Amino acid sequence: MRPPTKLTERALVLAVTAFLAWIPPLVGVFSLDGFVFGLPVLFVYFFVGWAVFIALCAWITRKLRQSAQQPEDI
Repeated sequence: MRPPTKLTERALVLAVTAFLAWIPPLVGVFSLDGFVFGLPVLFVYFFVGWAVFIALCAWITRKLRQSAQQPEDI
């Protein structure tokens, strides 16, 4: 069974976005001297972004798995 095209496209967009979020020009924007809850802004950017991407990846994977287990409509 083929996965739904919409979910496959979302997975691709997520991978590209994750790649672009951590390349130097954008990371440089968050390389500030400030702190958020006592942590440097850059660390917060990396770890919050990482958590968001993992959560989105888990959600897409769950949806893909559910669609693979559903019988096809004939």
